[in-house]
Amino acid sequence: MVKRTKSMAVAGGLALALAGAGAGVAAAQTSTTPTPPGTSAAAPGAAATPGAKKADRADRLARRVQHGEFTVRTKNGPKVLDVQRGVVTAVDAGSITVKSDDGFSATYTISPNTKVHKAKKPATVSQVAANDRVRLVASKNGGTATVERIGDAGPAK
Repeated sequence: MVKRTKSMAVAGGLALALAGAGAGVAAAQTSTTPTPPGTSAAAPGAAATPGAKKADRADRLARRVQHGEFTVRTKNGPKVLDVQRGVVTAVDAGSITVKSDDGFSATYTISPNTKVHKAKKPATVSQVAANDRVRLVASKNGGTATVERIGDAGPAK
C-alpha cells in the first residue's frame, strides 16, 4: 500500500511539473525529441541508466493519472494540490467543471492568477471551451479548490 501511495505521489508530482511547464495535456501526445548535434541517440534495446528507467516509468504513470490529491512541501508549509485530466463540461470566468474518463467530475474556482496554456501557448480562461480536453492543477484550501494551471489540448475527439 505504501509503495502504491508513493507511486501516486510521484505521478501527481510529475503531473504538476508537466502542467507547470505548460505542457498540459499535450504531453500525453506522442512527440519526438530531436537529438542534439554531435550526439547520437541510444540504440534500441540499449541499457538505460537506473535514473532514466525511473523517469520513464514515472512519465508513463503520469500519462495515466485521471485525478488525485497530494500534499507538497513548500517554504510556507504543506500545500494540498488536486490534479485532474478530462473533458470540460462547463466553464465561465469564475469556475470550470471537468469530467474524467472514469466518470469523476469536479468543479474548481478560477482566480485572476490562473495560468492557461492552449496548444502549448499562453492563453486565457475565455479560450477554454466546453468539450475541450484539459489537465489542471488546483490548490486546495478547506473545501475550495482554486485552479493554478490549465493545460488545454483542444476539443475532445
